[in-house]
Amino acid sequence: MPLFKIGKSNVLSIPDTHSPFMHRDAISFLQEVHREKKTNVVVHQGDEIDACAISDYVHDPDGMSPGDELEAAIKQLKSFYKAFPYVKVCTSNHTTRPLKRAFKSGLPSKFMRDIKEVLEAPKGWEWQDRWIIDDVVYEHGESFGGSQAHTLHAKANMKSTVIGHIHAHAGIQYISIPHEQFFAMNSGCLIDESAYAFAYAKHMKNKPVLGCGVVLKGVPQFIPMITDKYNRWVGKL
Repeated sequence: MPLFKIGKSNVLSIPDTHSPFMHRDAISFLQEVHREKKTNVVVHQGDEIDACAISDYVHDPDGMSPGDELEAAIKQLKSFYKAFPYVKVCTSNHTTRPLKRAFKSGLPSKFMRDIKEVLEAPKGWEWQDRWIIDDVVYEHGESFGGSQAHTLHAKANMKSTVIGHIHAHAGIQYISIPHEQFFAMNSGCLIDESAYAFAYAKHMKNKPVLGCGVVLKGVPQFIPMITDKYNRWVGKL
């Protein structure tokens, strides 16, 4: 039985960051992963912004307005743009919240600006629903939920698959079927769980798993972001 396909690229898979509620050490951590693992392709799995203030859920009355939240998200993302000027981004449920709100309001799409313009992203940042690199699928991962979501996505795609979206789980599983073997990886998240945007999860037993993924010439690896008691990255992998 053949093993999964060997690729040519070293891919850094960045999971959900939910700016402006991204973990304050996320960029430093990702830069170290990028340097140590010698990655040459960067994929953001989606939910690069949270858009909490325009969600359909109950809003925190002490939280930011939609405009203030967007400005704070752009400010945080500009540090991201500087660190990683070329990124392939997966479209995702949080980032498309403005489009869904406009659609519900009956606003034609021609009135909407492109997300790249809205987020003041550099030329090297590109968005599409999924990316296929070395026959590995990278997508946000909102089609399935739970601890086996990555496996379900890989089985549905019948290809090795990397997702984000599921904050409380991360890791890798291998799947074998006749004449084929492939992997499934959930790359975790890089959020600040103390932010008010995640207050809904305060009493959940499964807490966010911080980290990211790499696929090195076809071989996946989940890299946890180890933090201290103050929720700061310890500074090494």
